[in-house]
Amino acid sequence: MQCLNCGHHNDGGKFCVKCGKKLEAVAAQQAAAGVEAVPTQQPAQQQPIPNYSQQQVPQQPNQHVENAKKISKLYIGYFMQGLKNPTATAQGVHGEQFINGLITMILFAISIPLTVFFGWNAIIEKTALIANEKFSGGFESHVIKSKVSDVIRPEFVDLFFTNALFCILWVGIIGGAVFVAIKLGKVNVTFQDVFARFGTFLIIPALLLIISVVLAILKIDLFLYVFALGVLGIFFAISLAIASFTKGQTSGMDGIYGTVIAFVVTLVLFILLSQSISDIIMPEVTDVLNRSFW
Repeated sequence: MQCLNCGHHNDGGKFCVKCGKKLEAVAAQQAAAGVEAVPTQQPAQQQPIPNYSQQQVPQQPNQHVENAKKISKLYIGYFMQGLKNPTATAQGVHGEQFINGLITMILFAISIPLTVFFGWNAIIEKTALIANEKFSGGFESHVIKSKVSDVIRPEFVDLFFTNALFCILWVGIIGGAVFVAIKLGKVNVTFQDVFARFGTFLIIPALLLIISVVLAILKIDLFLYVFALGVLGIFFAISLAIASFTKGQTSGMDGIYGTVIAFVVTLVLFILLSQSISDIIMPEVTDVLNRSFW
C-alpha cells in the first residue's frame, strides 16, 4: 500500500513506516478514487420487439374487381367513340372489340323488359282512363284506375328475368343471322368480327332504350316513343352491319337479300317476344276488367 503523504510503499500495517501517516485513511481515499475512476455502466435499454401481428398487412387488390374496372373503362371509351362517330367507329372495329360489341347487345336486350316493367304503371293509368271513358262515360275514373293498378302488377321476376333471357337470345340469334347473311356473300370474316361491328352499330339504339328505361321510371309518357325508336334501331344496325361487310363484293349473295333474311328472322323473333310479354300481362288485365265491369 502506497503512502499518499510521502509516497513510500508499505507492505502492510496501519501506519507508514517512513512518515507515520495512518494508512487506513489512505486506503479509504484510494478506494474512493477507484470508485470514481470506474464509470458506472448504465443498463442497456431494451429495444421494443415489434409486434408483427398488430401491423396492418397491405391488402392485395381483388383481381376480379380490377379486371371489371379495366373492362368498364375500356367499354366507356368505346361507347363514347361509337356515339361520336358511329359509322367510322363501327367500320374500323374487328374481332378485338368482340367483348364490347357483346356488352352493347346485352344492354340493348335487357333494356326492353326493363322499360316494359317500369313503364307499366303509366300504361295502366292510360288503360284505366280509356276503359273508364268507354264503360262509365267519364265518371269515377279514379276508382277504376285504383282497381286496375292495385291488381295488375306483374312480378319483376316473371316479367323481367324470363323475357330478359329471351331478349338476349333474340339479339344473339339476329347477330347470327347477320353473320350467315354476310358469309353467303362470300366475305371472309369471323363470328367475332361480325358481332363486334353489329354491336357497335347498336350503340345508339341501346342508348335510346336506356333513356326509355329512365323515362319509364319517371313515368314520363315520352318513354313509349323513345322505346319504339330504340327497338326499330335494330333494323338499321342489321342493314348497316351487312352493308359494311358486303360493300363492293361481286361474288356470293347480294347484301340486300341477306338483309331481307335477317329482317324476317328479326320480325319472327320479335313477334314471339311480344307474345311472351303479352302472355304474362293480358290474363291479369282481362281478369281485372271482368271483375270491374261485369
